Amino acid sequence: MHFMRIDELQIDIQKFKDKVPEAFNEIANLTVPFYMFHTQMNHGISRLLEDRYKITHSELDVLSSLRMSGDDGFILSPTRLHEKLLFTSGAITKILKKLEDKKYIKRLDNKYDKRSKLVQLTALGNDIQAKSLKEVLAFEEKCFEPLTLKEKETMKKLFIKALKHN
Repeated sequence: MHFMRIDELQIDIQKFKDKVPEAFNEIANLTVPFYMFHTQMNHGISRLLEDRYKITHSELDVLSSLRMSGDDGFILSPTRLHEKLLFTSGAITKILKKLEDKKYIKRLDNKYDKRSKLVQLTALGNDIQAKSLKEVLAFEEKCFEPLTLKEKETMKKLFIKALKHN
């Protein structure tokens, strides 16, 4: 699953430092491996979702948002999905159309706003979301397998600390 030879990573970072010293920052020693890991994990997840479930990461995000919406009927407005997922309204429209074509969602009349239709997760969509998310989490677990429980806990604390700062 490696896009780049890991054993050459430090050499490549050093080459960058040597060739472009005015642009180099030591943070690259942290961010480059971080981005590589993130890219590899996301690529693996995308492949898993496409190969096994014929859905995209974005489609799973929409299905998951509907499932976790707190409403017993798994219903949200497109505007609420847009707010939760930070997708553009155009992107949400395209994703919803694909999910509707696959019968994973259905559109309902909105009694409070006749201009928009609500989005509801179907039983099939609920099933696909549960199965695919379970596999995604298992894949993510495998990605972090080399780390000890203590290392994972430390990593989580450091990520949360960095997120709070930004």
